[in-house]
Amino acid sequence: MPYNPALDGLRAVSILLVVCFHCLIPGAGGGFAGLDVFFVLSGYLITTLLLAEHRHGGIDIGRFYARRALRLYPTLLLLVLVYLALAPWLWPKDDRWLVAGLTGTYLMDYALAFWNPPSTIGHVWSLGVEEKFYLLWPLLLPLLLRARRPVAWLLAAFAVLTAWRYFVALNWGWKQAYFSFDTHVTGIVLGAIAALARLKMSRPTVVIACIGLALTVALPSLPFVRITEGVTLRITLAELAAFVLVCHLAEHRDTPFLASRPMIYIGRLSYGIYLWHFLFIDIIDFERSLPPWVLLGEVILVSFPLAAICLHLVDVPIKRLRKKLQARDRRDRTAADLIRG
Repeated sequence: MPYNPALDGLRAVSILLVVCFHCLIPGAGGGFAGLDVFFVLSGYLITTLLLAEHRHGGIDIGRFYARRALRLYPTLLLLVLVYLALAPWLWPKDDRWLVAGLTGTYLMDYALAFWNPPSTIGHVWSLGVEEKFYLLWPLLLPLLLRARRPVAWLLAAFAVLTAWRYFVALNWGWKQAYFSFDTHVTGIVLGAIAALARLKMSRPTVVIACIGLALTVALPSLPFVRITEGVTLRITLAELAAFVLVCHLAEHRDTPFLASRPMIYIGRLSYGIYLWHFLFIDIIDFERSLPPWVLLGEVILVSFPLAAICLHLVDVPIKRLRKKLQARDRRDRTAADLIRG
């Protein structure tokens, strides 16, 4: 799969929106939509990778699971260890082992939806949504590709799951509709549709998508917008805007702003930034007394360097080791084929 720098830039936009939302920056009251952008992007990238594997001999499910674990789990484990070390002093009322267990097993999404666990690192709920998709999608995608119209089936799934989220929000509550895998996987499904359909977007459509995303970020901060609408219509608008942008950027890899070096680098740091920023908001501003822009500056000064450390000292070495092992495995298989041939 060829590298697309503009998609890293879009990932940077999504994480910056989320950080601004958590720091209560004025005008970013709907910054949680950045997470929906990330879900669409994740669905697109993972489906594209799996499609490439499927075309070249089939999906190696075990290897896919191993790659995802090596990519995501080490930095998450560091976060959990730091939380466990600090919790007795900073969050003594937390059931820290319960939090660690829910985080490590990717069950925080349903715990927040139907229970009330300590939420000091509750932002990891979104990883639970993604991991359940990663677990199921390599098994379901080959079956879907045997259908006559796989995109039509995915569109139907997106419509049904979106309707399900609306029903849950209106009849049970926003928490059940927002945090659960079954109600918030819609963006990832839409990203999978983008990977399969490969649609080309016109410039006016892209402009409308950008305006729609900007309004989605800004409007939930207005007093007349109810929280129920924030987890129904706002999420859908963010997902559709992200779908248009992902389809467009798939064809335009060198979009100047998104493909610039700073945006690419922030995009590469996005996973680490997401994991660390929420914890340090609680540490830096436990009583929520700092001005939002001051808090944002301090969070950036802490979480960005930590994310860079995790990228360069954890993720990159693991990636290099994985490539070496893959190259050795290919050499061994080639040698075995020569011997048999």
